[in-house]
Amino acid sequence: MSRAPVALLVAAACAPGLLMLADGSEAFADPSSPGPVSSGSYDAAVSFADLEYPVPFYGRLFTSHANDNPAAPEATADFATSFFGEVATDMGSDDLDLSFKVEGQSLPPGYRLCHTRTACSHVSVRITDEGLLYLHVPWTFHYLHLHLGDFPTRPVELSASDDDTDLKVYREVLVTPPTAATGCEDYGENNPDAYTCLFLREVIPEGLGGSESTLRAGLPDLVQDAGNYSLVFAEEFDGTPPDANAAGCRDGLSTLDDTAWVYYDACDIVDSLGEPCGNVADGSLVMADSGRCSSGMLGTLASFGLATYGKVHAKYGYLEVKYTFNLEAWPGDNNFNLVMFTRGTHLRFLTGRYGVAIDDWEDLLRNTDIEIDVFEYLPRYQTESAHQYANWGRDFGSGLVPIASNKRIDYCSSNALSIIANPDGCGSIDTFTVTKGIEWTPGGYRTFTKVDGFQNSLTLVPKDKIEIQNLNRAGNRVTLTGAQRDRYFGYVDPDDTGTLLEQVAVSHMPLPISLGVWGKLGPSIDPIRTRMKIDYVRFWQPEDHYANMEPVYQ
Repeated sequence: MSRAPVALLVAAACAPGLLMLADGSEAFADPSSPGPVSSGSYDAAVSFADLEYPVPFYGRLFTSHANDNPAAPEATADFATSFFGEVATDMGSDDLDLSFKVEGQSLPPGYRLCHTRTACSHVSVRITDEGLLYLHVPWTFHYLHLHLGDFPTRPVELSASDDDTDLKVYREVLVTPPTAATGCEDYGENNPDAYTCLFLREVIPEGLGGSESTLRAGLPDLVQDAGNYSLVFAEEFDGTPPDANAAGCRDGLSTLDDTAWVYYDACDIVDSLGEPCGNVADGSLVMADSGRCSSGMLGTLASFGLATYGKVHAKYGYLEVKYTFNLEAWPGDNNFNLVMFTRGTHLRFLTGRYGVAIDDWEDLLRNTDIEIDVFEYLPRYQTESAHQYANWGRDFGSGLVPIASNKRIDYCSSNALSIIANPDGCGSIDTFTVTKGIEWTPGGYRTFTKVDGFQNSLTLVPKDKIEIQNLNRAGNRVTLTGAQRDRYFGYVDPDDTGTLLEQVAVSHMPLPISLGVWGKLGPSIDPIRTRMKIDYVRFWQPEDHYANMEPVYQ
Protein backbone atom coordinates (compact mmCIF):
# COMPACT_ATOMS: atom_id res chain seq x y z
CA MET A 1 0.00 0.00 0.00
CA SER A 2 1.52 3.33 -1.01
CA ARG A 3 0.40 6.70 0.25
CA ALA A 4 1.47 10.29 -0.31
CA PRO A 5 4.20 11.52 2.10
CA VAL A 6 2.99 13.57 5.03
CA ALA A 7 4.51 16.64 6.54
CA LEU A 8 3.26 15.92 10.04
CA LEU A 9 2.55 12.68 11.91
CA VAL A 10 -0.72 12.65 13.83
CA ALA A 11 -2.42 10.14 16.13
CA ALA A 12 -5.60 10.23 18.19
CA ALA A 13 -6.29 8.35 21.39
CA CYS A 14 -8.14 5.00 21.55
CA ALA A 15 -7.91 2.40 18.77
CA PRO A 16 -4.58 1.95 16.92
CA GLY A 17 -4.23 4.11 13.82
CA LEU A 18 -2.05 3.50 10.75
CA LEU A 19 0.67 6.15 10.35
CA MET A 20 3.15 7.02 7.61
CA LEU A 21 6.65 7.38 9.08
CA ALA A 22 9.27 9.80 7.85
CA ASP A 23 11.21 7.04 6.07
CA GLY A 24 8.13 6.00 4.10
CA SER A 25 7.33 2.89 6.12
CA GLU A 26 4.01 2.21 7.83
CA ALA A 27 3.41 1.49 11.48
CA PHE A 28 0.53 1.25 13.92
CA ALA A 29 0.54 3.96 16.59
CA ASP A 30 0.87 2.96 20.24
CA PRO A 31 -2.65 3.58 21.65
CA SER A 32 -1.17 4.55 25.02
CA SER A 33 0.93 7.35 23.52
CA PRO A 34 -0.39 10.68 22.23
CA GLY A 35 2.40 10.84 19.61
CA PRO A 36 5.86 9.66 18.68
CA VAL A 37 7.67 8.66 21.88
CA SER A 38 10.79 10.43 20.71
CA SER A 39 9.06 13.76 20.53
CA GLY A 40 9.08 15.89 23.64
CA SER A 41 7.09 18.70 22.01
CA TYR A 42 4.38 16.75 20.17
CA ASP A 43 1.39 18.92 19.19
CA ALA A 44 -1.17 17.31 16.87
CA ALA A 45 -2.28 19.50 14.00
CA VAL A 46 -5.30 17.29 13.42
CA SER A 47 -6.92 14.48 15.37
CA PHE A 48 -10.25 12.70 15.06
CA ALA A 49 -12.46 13.85 17.91
CA ASP A 50 -15.02 11.01 17.71
CA LEU A 51 -14.36 7.39 16.94
CA GLU A 52 -17.91 5.95 16.89
CA TYR A 53 -20.81 6.91 14.59
CA PRO A 54 -24.14 5.08 15.10
CA VAL A 55 -26.45 4.76 12.11
CA PRO A 56 -30.09 5.86 12.62
CA PHE A 57 -32.97 3.50 13.34
CA TYR A 58 -34.41 4.33 9.93
CA GLY A 59 -32.30 5.96 7.27
CA ARG A 60 -31.60 6.91 3.69
CA LEU A 61 -29.59 4.60 1.46
CA PHE A 62 -27.80 6.09 -1.54
CA THR A 63 -27.56 4.00 -4.70
CA SER A 64 -25.57 4.18 -7.92
CA HIS A 65 -28.49 5.95 -9.62
CA ALA A 66 -27.32 9.19 -11.23
CA ASN A 67 -29.72 11.25 -9.11
CA ASP A 68 -28.43 9.88 -5.81
CA ASN A 69 -25.84 12.62 -5.50
CA PRO A 70 -24.32 13.16 -2.03
CA ALA A 71 -23.11 16.59 -3.13
CA ALA A 72 -26.69 17.87 -3.46
CA PRO A 73 -27.67 20.94 -1.38
CA GLU A 74 -29.48 18.84 1.21
CA ALA A 75 -26.16 17.21 2.10
CA THR A 76 -26.00 18.63 5.59
CA ALA A 77 -25.59 16.79 8.86
CA ASP A 78 -29.06 17.98 9.91
CA PHE A 79 -30.75 15.97 7.14
CA ALA A 80 -30.81 12.92 9.38
CA THR A 81 -32.17 10.30 6.99
CA SER A 82 -29.45 11.01 4.43
CA PHE A 83 -26.22 11.42 6.38
CA PHE A 84 -25.88 9.59 9.67
CA GLY A 85 -22.76 11.30 10.96
CA GLU A 86 -20.33 14.17 10.47
CA VAL A 87 -16.66 13.42 11.15
CA ALA A 88 -15.44 15.63 13.96
CA THR A 89 -11.80 16.70 14.16
CA ASP A 90 -9.68 18.76 16.53
CA MET A 91 -7.34 21.05 14.62
CA GLY A 92 -4.40 22.95 16.03
CA SER A 93 -4.46 25.36 13.09
CA ASP A 94 -7.26 27.35 11.46
CA ASP A 95 -5.37 27.36 8.15
CA LEU A 96 -6.13 23.74 7.28
CA ASP A 97 -8.85 22.87 4.77
CA LEU A 98 -9.49 19.17 5.26
CA SER A 99 -11.12 16.72 2.88
CA PHE A 100 -12.08 13.17 3.84
CA LYS A 101 -12.05 9.72 2.24
CA VAL A 102 -12.86 6.14 3.16
CA GLU A 103 -9.61 4.20 2.76
CA GLY A 104 -11.01 0.78 3.65
CA GLN A 105 -13.64 -1.13 5.61
CA SER A 106 -14.72 -4.61 6.54
CA LEU A 107 -17.89 -5.97 4.97
CA PRO A 108 -19.55 -8.42 7.39
CA PRO A 109 -21.09 -11.24 5.31
CA GLY A 110 -24.21 -11.22 7.50
CA TYR A 111 -25.35 -7.73 6.45
CA ARG A 112 -26.68 -7.46 2.91
CA LEU A 113 -29.58 -5.75 1.19
CA CYS A 114 -31.52 -7.79 -1.36
CA HIS A 115 -33.09 -6.00 -4.32
CA THR A 116 -34.74 -9.23 -5.48
CA ARG A 117 -34.87 -12.72 -4.02
CA THR A 118 -31.47 -13.55 -5.52
CA ALA A 119 -29.74 -10.18 -6.14
CA CYS A 120 -28.11 -9.05 -2.88
CA SER A 121 -25.36 -6.51 -2.22
CA HIS A 122 -23.31 -5.34 0.73
CA VAL A 123 -24.15 -1.93 2.15
CA SER A 124 -20.94 0.11 2.33
CA VAL A 125 -20.00 3.22 4.28
CA ARG A 126 -19.01 6.26 2.24
CA ILE A 127 -18.05 9.82 3.08
CA THR A 128 -18.33 13.16 1.30
CA ASP A 129 -15.27 15.38 0.91
CA GLU A 130 -16.74 17.52 3.69
CA GLY A 131 -16.85 14.60 6.14
CA LEU A 132 -20.50 13.50 6.03
CA LEU A 133 -20.92 9.73 6.43
CA TYR A 134 -23.62 7.94 4.44
CA LEU A 135 -24.56 4.42 3.31
CA HIS A 136 -24.41 3.15 -0.25
CA VAL A 137 -25.42 0.10 -2.28
CA PRO A 138 -24.31 -0.52 -5.91
CA TRP A 139 -27.77 -0.48 -7.49
CA THR A 140 -29.46 1.91 -9.86
CA PHE A 141 -32.70 1.92 -7.87
CA HIS A 142 -33.28 5.53 -6.86
CA TYR A 143 -34.12 6.89 -3.42
CA LEU A 144 -34.33 4.11 -0.84
CA HIS A 145 -35.27 4.42 2.81
CA LEU A 146 -34.81 1.37 4.97
CA HIS A 147 -34.74 -0.03 8.45
CA LEU A 148 -31.22 -0.19 9.94
CA GLY A 149 -32.07 -1.63 13.34
CA ASP A 150 -29.51 -4.44 13.30
CA PHE A 151 -26.69 -2.78 11.39
CA PRO A 152 -23.47 -4.49 12.63
CA THR A 153 -20.47 -2.75 14.14
CA ARG A 154 -18.11 -2.08 11.24
CA PRO A 155 -14.49 -0.79 11.42
CA VAL A 156 -13.90 1.85 8.75
CA GLU A 157 -10.55 3.46 8.02
CA LEU A 158 -10.85 7.14 7.18
CA SER A 159 -8.34 9.71 6.05
CA ALA A 160 -8.25 13.47 6.42
CA SER A 161 -5.97 15.43 4.12
CA ASP A 162 -4.99 19.02 3.40
CA ASP A 163 -3.68 19.55 -0.14
CA ASP A 164 -1.88 22.79 0.65
CA THR A 165 0.38 21.22 3.28
CA ASP A 166 0.49 17.58 2.07
CA LEU A 167 -0.88 16.59 5.46
CA LYS A 168 -2.73 13.27 5.49
CA VAL A 169 -4.00 11.54 8.62
CA TYR A 170 -5.48 8.02 8.92
CA ARG A 171 -7.84 6.80 11.57
CA GLU A 172 -10.00 3.75 12.15
CA VAL A 173 -13.51 4.58 13.37
CA LEU A 174 -16.44 2.34 14.21
CA VAL A 175 -19.82 2.57 12.49
CA THR A 176 -22.22 1.02 14.98
CA PRO A 177 -25.89 -0.09 15.22
CA PRO A 178 -28.67 2.33 16.20
CA THR A 179 -29.44 2.87 19.85
CA ALA A 180 -31.10 -0.31 21.11
CA ALA A 181 -34.89 -0.31 21.19
CA THR A 182 -36.37 -1.44 24.48
CA GLY A 183 -38.78 -4.34 24.55
CA CYS A 184 -37.03 -6.49 21.94
CA GLU A 185 -34.31 -8.01 24.13
CA ASP A 186 -35.94 -11.46 24.37
CA TYR A 187 -35.83 -12.07 20.63
CA GLY A 188 -32.05 -12.35 20.29
CA GLU A 189 -30.37 -11.23 17.09
CA ASN A 190 -30.65 -11.85 13.37
CA ASN A 191 -34.06 -13.49 13.24
CA PRO A 192 -37.44 -12.34 11.90
CA ASP A 193 -38.93 -11.72 15.35
CA ALA A 194 -36.07 -9.43 16.35
CA TYR A 195 -36.33 -7.57 13.08
CA THR A 196 -40.09 -7.19 13.28
CA CYS A 197 -39.98 -6.03 16.89
CA LEU A 198 -37.45 -3.32 16.09
CA PHE A 199 -39.33 -2.15 13.05
CA LEU A 200 -42.76 -2.21 14.67
CA ARG A 201 -41.82 -0.07 17.66
CA GLU A 202 -43.94 3.04 17.83
CA VAL A 203 -42.17 6.32 18.44
CA ILE A 204 -44.79 8.91 19.35
CA PRO A 205 -43.58 11.99 21.25
CA GLU A 206 -45.87 13.04 24.06
CA GLY A 207 -46.95 16.54 25.00
CA LEU A 208 -46.87 18.01 21.49
CA GLY A 209 -50.55 18.95 21.46
CA GLY A 210 -52.41 22.12 22.44
CA SER A 211 -55.64 22.43 24.40
CA GLU A 212 -56.81 18.84 24.10
CA SER A 213 -60.33 19.34 25.42
CA THR A 214 -61.01 22.17 22.93
CA LEU A 215 -59.60 20.20 20.01
CA ARG A 216 -61.48 17.04 20.99
CA ALA A 217 -64.79 18.87 20.62
CA GLY A 218 -64.11 19.24 16.90
CA LEU A 219 -63.54 15.54 16.23
CA PRO A 220 -65.96 13.80 13.84
CA ASP A 221 -67.95 10.69 14.77
CA LEU A 222 -65.13 8.18 15.27
CA VAL A 223 -65.33 4.45 16.02
CA GLN A 224 -65.19 5.05 19.77
CA ASP A 225 -66.50 7.83 21.96
CA ALA A 226 -64.43 11.00 21.54
CA GLY A 227 -63.62 10.98 25.27
CA ASN A 228 -61.53 7.84 24.75
CA TYR A 229 -59.15 9.56 22.30
CA SER A 230 -55.92 11.31 23.30
CA LEU A 231 -53.92 13.71 21.16
CA VAL A 232 -50.60 11.88 20.84
CA PHE A 233 -48.99 14.08 18.17
CA ALA A 234 -49.73 17.59 16.94
CA GLU A 235 -47.76 19.92 14.68
CA GLU A 236 -49.28 23.40 14.44
CA PHE A 237 -46.40 24.97 12.45
CA ASP A 238 -46.50 28.05 14.65
CA GLY A 239 -42.79 28.54 15.38
CA THR A 240 -41.11 31.92 14.83
CA PRO A 241 -38.40 31.69 12.13
CA PRO A 242 -34.93 33.09 12.92
CA ASP A 243 -33.54 36.30 11.45
CA ALA A 244 -32.93 36.42 7.71
CA ASN A 245 -29.61 35.31 6.26
CA ALA A 246 -27.48 37.44 3.92
CA ALA A 247 -29.82 36.64 1.02
CA GLY A 248 -32.89 37.72 3.00
CA CYS A 249 -34.20 34.19 3.53
CA ARG A 250 -35.59 32.99 6.88
CA ASP A 251 -35.25 29.27 7.60
CA GLY A 252 -38.62 28.48 9.17
CA LEU A 253 -38.04 24.71 9.04
CA SER A 254 -35.50 25.16 11.82
CA THR A 255 -38.44 25.87 14.17
CA LEU A 256 -39.59 22.23 13.88
CA ASP A 257 -38.91 19.71 16.64
CA ASP A 258 -36.01 17.52 15.49
CA THR A 259 -37.19 14.67 17.73
CA ALA A 260 -40.24 14.43 15.47
CA TRP A 261 -39.26 15.75 12.02
CA VAL A 262 -36.52 15.15 9.48
CA TYR A 263 -35.76 18.40 7.65
CA TYR A 264 -33.01 20.57 6.17
CA ASP A 265 -32.25 24.29 5.77
CA ALA A 266 -35.22 25.77 3.90
CA CYS A 267 -32.96 28.42 2.37
CA ASP A 268 -30.87 25.77 0.56
CA ILE A 269 -33.66 25.03 -1.94
CA VAL A 270 -35.24 28.16 -3.45
CA ASP A 271 -36.75 29.39 -6.70
CA SER A 272 -35.23 32.03 -8.99
CA LEU A 273 -36.48 34.81 -6.69
CA GLY A 274 -34.95 33.25 -3.59
CA GLU A 275 -38.29 32.01 -2.24
CA PRO A 276 -37.94 28.68 -0.35
CA CYS A 277 -39.73 25.71 -1.92
CA GLY A 278 -40.84 24.70 1.58
CA ASN A 279 -40.87 26.79 4.75
CA VAL A 280 -42.67 27.56 8.00
CA ALA A 281 -44.07 31.09 8.05
CA ASP A 282 -47.07 32.93 9.51
CA GLY A 283 -48.38 29.88 11.38
CA SER A 284 -48.31 27.47 8.42
CA LEU A 285 -46.09 25.10 6.55
CA VAL A 286 -45.85 26.39 2.98
CA MET A 287 -45.16 23.81 0.25
CA ALA A 288 -44.48 24.95 -3.28
CA ASP A 289 -43.09 23.86 -6.61
CA SER A 290 -41.22 25.40 -9.53
CA GLY A 291 -38.75 24.37 -12.19
CA ARG A 292 -35.88 25.46 -9.97
CA CYS A 293 -37.31 23.57 -7.01
CA SER A 294 -37.62 20.31 -8.94
CA SER A 295 -34.22 20.47 -10.62
CA GLY A 296 -32.83 17.44 -8.82
CA MET A 297 -31.97 18.98 -5.46
CA LEU A 298 -34.11 16.41 -3.64
CA GLY A 299 -34.22 13.93 -6.51
CA THR A 300 -35.39 14.04 -10.11
CA LEU A 301 -39.00 14.92 -9.34
CA ALA A 302 -39.04 16.00 -5.70
CA SER A 303 -39.34 19.69 -4.85
CA PHE A 304 -39.94 19.59 -1.11
CA GLY A 305 -40.03 16.89 1.51
CA LEU A 306 -40.70 16.84 5.24
CA ALA A 307 -41.14 13.56 7.11
CA THR A 308 -41.06 11.80 10.46
CA TYR A 309 -39.03 8.78 9.19
CA GLY A 310 -37.40 7.09 12.17
CA LYS A 311 -38.80 9.74 14.51
CA VAL A 312 -42.59 9.32 14.72
CA HIS A 313 -44.12 6.01 13.61
CA ALA A 314 -47.74 5.27 14.51
CA LYS A 315 -50.19 2.42 13.98
CA TYR A 316 -53.97 2.96 14.11
CA GLY A 317 -55.59 6.24 15.08
CA TYR A 318 -57.19 9.33 13.59
CA LEU A 319 -55.02 11.69 11.53
CA GLU A 320 -56.37 15.14 10.64
CA VAL A 321 -54.79 17.81 8.46
CA LYS A 322 -56.05 21.26 7.40
CA TYR A 323 -54.70 22.95 4.27
CA THR A 324 -55.39 25.83 1.86
CA PHE A 325 -54.25 26.18 -1.76
CA ASN A 326 -54.83 28.33 -4.82
CA LEU A 327 -56.04 26.84 -8.09
CA GLU A 328 -53.56 28.20 -10.60
CA ALA A 329 -52.74 25.26 -12.84
CA TRP A 330 -49.27 24.35 -14.05
CA PRO A 331 -48.46 23.53 -17.69
CA GLY A 332 -47.00 20.27 -16.35
CA ASP A 333 -47.71 17.57 -13.81
CA ASN A 334 -47.05 18.03 -10.11
CA ASN A 335 -48.43 16.61 -6.90
CA PHE A 336 -48.93 18.00 -3.38
CA ASN A 337 -49.38 15.21 -0.85
CA LEU A 338 -49.53 13.88 2.70
CA VAL A 339 -48.68 10.20 2.83
CA MET A 340 -48.13 7.58 5.51
CA PHE A 341 -45.64 5.25 3.86
CA THR A 342 -42.12 3.85 4.31
CA ARG A 343 -41.02 3.51 0.68
CA GLY A 344 -41.30 -0.25 0.52
CA THR A 345 -37.79 -1.54 1.25
CA HIS A 346 -38.52 -3.59 4.38
CA LEU A 347 -39.72 -6.70 2.61
CA ARG A 348 -36.32 -7.03 0.95
CA PHE A 349 -34.79 -7.61 4.37
CA LEU A 350 -37.44 -10.07 5.48
CA THR A 351 -37.36 -12.20 2.33
CA GLY A 352 -33.67 -11.90 1.52
CA ARG A 353 -32.17 -12.24 5.00
CA TYR A 354 -34.72 -14.24 6.95
CA GLY A 355 -36.63 -16.15 4.29
CA VAL A 356 -40.04 -14.77 5.30
CA ALA A 357 -42.56 -15.87 2.67
CA ILE A 358 -45.45 -13.76 1.41
CA ASP A 359 -48.06 -16.33 0.46
CA ASP A 360 -51.34 -14.62 1.32
CA TRP A 361 -52.89 -11.28 2.27
CA GLU A 362 -52.19 -11.75 5.97
CA ASP A 363 -48.47 -12.20 5.25
CA LEU A 364 -48.50 -9.11 3.05
CA LEU A 365 -50.42 -6.78 5.35
CA ARG A 366 -48.52 -7.85 8.49
CA ASN A 367 -45.02 -7.79 7.00
CA THR A 368 -44.99 -5.00 4.43
CA ASP A 369 -45.90 -1.33 4.38
CA ILE A 370 -49.14 -0.13 2.80
CA GLU A 371 -49.28 3.33 1.26
CA ILE A 372 -51.97 5.49 2.88
CA ASP A 373 -52.43 8.73 0.91
CA VAL A 374 -54.40 11.16 3.04
CA PHE A 375 -54.46 13.59 0.12
CA GLU A 376 -52.85 14.03 -3.28
CA TYR A 377 -53.69 17.30 -5.00
CA LEU A 378 -52.88 17.77 -8.71
CA PRO A 379 -53.06 21.49 -9.69
CA ARG A 380 -53.04 20.77 -13.42
CA TYR A 381 -56.31 18.85 -13.15
CA GLN A 382 -57.74 20.79 -10.17
CA THR A 383 -58.56 17.53 -8.49
CA GLU A 384 -57.56 15.63 -5.39
CA SER A 385 -57.64 11.98 -4.30
CA ALA A 386 -57.14 9.88 -1.18
CA HIS A 387 -55.96 6.29 -1.54
CA GLN A 388 -54.73 3.11 0.07
CA TYR A 389 -52.53 0.83 -2.02
CA ALA A 390 -51.54 -2.82 -1.45
CA ASN A 391 -49.00 -4.59 -3.65
CA TRP A 392 -49.33 -1.77 -6.20
CA GLY A 393 -46.59 -2.01 -8.80
CA ARG A 394 -44.84 -4.92 -7.02
CA ASP A 395 -44.61 -8.64 -7.66
CA PHE A 396 -43.86 -10.86 -4.69
CA GLY A 397 -44.38 -14.02 -6.70
CA SER A 398 -47.41 -14.87 -4.58
CA GLY A 399 -50.21 -14.20 -7.05
CA LEU A 400 -51.67 -11.39 -4.92
CA VAL A 401 -53.51 -8.97 -7.19
CA PRO A 402 -52.65 -5.28 -6.52
CA ILE A 403 -55.62 -3.46 -4.93
CA ALA A 404 -56.33 0.23 -4.26
CA SER A 405 -59.10 2.61 -3.27
CA ASN A 406 -59.85 6.06 -4.61
CA LYS A 407 -61.81 8.96 -3.08
CA ARG A 408 -61.78 12.14 -5.13
CA ILE A 409 -62.66 15.82 -4.99
CA ASP A 410 -63.15 17.74 -8.24
CA TYR A 411 -62.91 21.40 -7.32
CA CYS A 412 -63.98 23.00 -10.60
CA SER A 413 -66.36 20.52 -12.20
CA SER A 414 -69.25 18.23 -11.40
CA ASN A 415 -68.50 14.51 -11.25
CA ALA A 416 -70.68 11.72 -9.93
CA LEU A 417 -67.85 10.30 -7.83
CA SER A 418 -66.67 13.64 -6.47
CA ILE A 419 -67.05 14.18 -2.72
CA ILE A 420 -68.31 17.73 -3.40
CA ALA A 421 -70.47 19.11 -6.20
CA ASN A 422 -69.37 22.35 -7.88
CA PRO A 423 -71.38 22.66 -11.14
CA ASP A 424 -70.61 26.39 -11.45
CA GLY A 425 -66.88 25.83 -11.93
CA CYS A 426 -64.33 28.23 -10.48
CA GLY A 427 -61.89 30.98 -11.38
CA SER A 428 -58.18 30.55 -11.96
CA ILE A 429 -57.26 32.36 -8.76
CA ASP A 430 -59.81 30.79 -6.42
CA THR A 431 -58.60 29.23 -3.19
CA PHE A 432 -59.98 26.32 -1.20
CA THR A 433 -59.55 25.38 2.45
CA VAL A 434 -59.89 21.68 3.19
CA THR A 435 -59.88 19.62 6.37
CA LYS A 436 -59.19 15.94 5.73
CA GLY A 437 -59.31 13.17 8.32
CA ILE A 438 -58.70 9.45 8.13
CA GLU A 439 -59.38 7.03 10.95
CA TRP A 440 -57.17 3.97 10.55
CA THR A 441 -58.35 0.97 12.55
CA PRO A 442 -57.52 -2.78 12.49
CA GLY A 443 -60.93 -3.32 10.91
CA GLY A 444 -60.68 -0.73 8.13
CA TYR A 445 -60.53 2.99 7.31
CA ARG A 446 -63.00 5.86 7.67
CA THR A 447 -62.33 9.02 5.61
CA PHE A 448 -63.77 12.44 6.52
CA THR A 449 -63.75 15.70 4.56
CA LYS A 450 -64.72 19.32 5.09
CA VAL A 451 -64.38 21.80 2.22
CA ASP A 452 -65.13 25.37 3.25
CA GLY A 453 -68.07 26.72 1.28
CA PHE A 454 -69.41 23.24 0.45
CA GLN A 455 -69.46 21.25 3.70
CA ASN A 456 -70.03 22.82 7.11
CA SER A 457 -68.51 19.99 9.13
CA LEU A 458 -66.32 16.93 8.77
CA THR A 459 -68.38 14.45 6.77
CA LEU A 460 -67.82 10.71 6.38
CA VAL A 461 -67.16 9.76 2.75
CA PRO A 462 -70.04 7.39 1.87
CA LYS A 463 -69.71 4.04 0.17
CA ASP A 464 -71.00 5.26 -3.21
CA LYS A 465 -68.14 7.80 -3.45
CA ILE A 466 -65.39 5.22 -3.01
CA GLU A 467 -63.85 3.45 -6.01
CA ILE A 468 -62.16 0.05 -5.60
CA GLN A 469 -59.61 -0.81 -8.27
CA ASN A 470 -57.05 -3.48 -9.06
CA LEU A 471 -54.40 -3.96 -11.73
CA ASN A 472 -54.92 -6.63 -14.36
CA ARG A 473 -52.09 -8.61 -15.93
CA ALA A 474 -51.61 -5.92 -18.56
CA GLY A 475 -51.04 -3.31 -15.84
CA ASN A 476 -54.32 -1.49 -16.46
CA ARG A 477 -56.65 -0.27 -13.71
CA VAL A 478 -59.90 -2.19 -13.41
CA THR A 479 -62.77 -0.69 -11.37
CA LEU A 480 -64.59 -3.36 -9.38
CA THR A 481 -68.38 -3.54 -9.23
CA GLY A 482 -71.10 -5.60 -7.59
CA ALA A 483 -70.08 -8.38 -5.20
CA GLN A 484 -66.41 -7.96 -6.12
CA ARG A 485 -66.57 -4.41 -4.80
CA ASP A 486 -68.89 -5.05 -1.83
CA ARG A 487 -66.51 -7.51 -0.19
CA TYR A 488 -64.18 -4.58 0.62
CA PHE A 489 -66.66 -2.86 2.96
CA GLY A 490 -67.82 -3.57 6.49
CA TYR A 491 -69.52 -1.74 9.35
CA VAL A 492 -68.73 -1.11 12.99
CA ASP A 493 -72.43 -1.64 13.57
CA PRO A 494 -73.96 -3.87 10.84
CA ASP A 495 -77.30 -2.15 11.33
CA ASP A 496 -75.94 1.37 10.84
CA THR A 497 -74.62 2.38 7.40
CA GLY A 498 -73.11 5.48 9.00
CA THR A 499 -70.49 3.25 10.64
CA LEU A 500 -68.86 2.34 7.30
CA LEU A 501 -65.43 0.70 7.29
CA GLU A 502 -63.43 0.68 4.05
CA GLN A 503 -61.39 -2.53 4.02
CA VAL A 504 -58.97 -2.04 1.13
CA ALA A 505 -55.28 -2.50 1.96
CA VAL A 506 -55.65 -2.28 5.74
CA SER A 507 -52.11 -1.72 7.01
CA HIS A 508 -50.97 -3.36 10.24
CA MET A 509 -47.51 -1.77 10.47
CA PRO A 510 -46.61 1.56 12.10
CA LEU A 511 -46.00 4.24 9.49
CA PRO A 512 -44.34 7.68 9.49
CA ILE A 513 -45.91 10.88 8.15
CA SER A 514 -44.56 12.44 4.97
CA LEU A 515 -45.49 15.83 3.47
CA GLY A 516 -44.16 16.71 0.06
CA VAL A 517 -44.33 18.06 -3.45
CA TRP A 518 -43.03 16.51 -6.63
CA GLY A 519 -43.43 17.48 -10.24
CA LYS A 520 -42.20 17.10 -13.80
CA LEU A 521 -41.43 20.77 -14.28
CA GLY A 522 -38.81 22.14 -16.66
CA PRO A 523 -36.48 25.07 -15.84
CA SER A 524 -38.80 27.50 -17.64
CA ILE A 525 -41.56 26.92 -15.05
CA ASP A 526 -40.14 29.37 -12.55
CA PRO A 527 -40.58 31.14 -10.15
CA ILE A 528 -43.08 29.51 -7.76
CA ARG A 529 -46.75 30.00 -8.66
CA THR A 530 -48.82 27.43 -6.78
CA ARG A 531 -48.50 27.07 -3.01
CA MET A 532 -50.22 24.95 -0.41
CA LYS A 533 -50.39 26.03 3.24
CA ILE A 534 -50.65 23.32 5.89
CA ASP A 535 -52.27 24.70 9.02
CA TYR A 536 -51.78 21.63 11.23
CA VAL A 537 -51.28 17.86 11.39
CA ARG A 538 -52.81 16.05 14.42
CA PHE A 539 -52.90 12.40 15.37
CA TRP A 540 -55.28 10.90 17.93
CA GLN A 541 -55.44 7.41 19.42
CA PRO A 542 -58.03 5.75 21.69
CA GLU A 543 -56.97 4.53 25.10
CA ASP A 544 -57.36 0.85 24.20
CA HIS A 545 -55.68 1.27 20.79
CA TYR A 546 -58.65 -0.51 19.11
CA ALA A 547 -57.82 -3.72 20.99
CA ASN A 548 -61.48 -4.79 20.69
CA MET A 549 -61.39 -4.82 16.86
CA GLU A 550 -60.34 -7.85 14.82
CA PRO A 551 -57.73 -7.12 12.13
CA VAL A 552 -58.90 -7.40 8.53
CA TYR A 553 -56.67 -9.13 5.97
CA GLN A 554 -58.80 -8.77 2.84
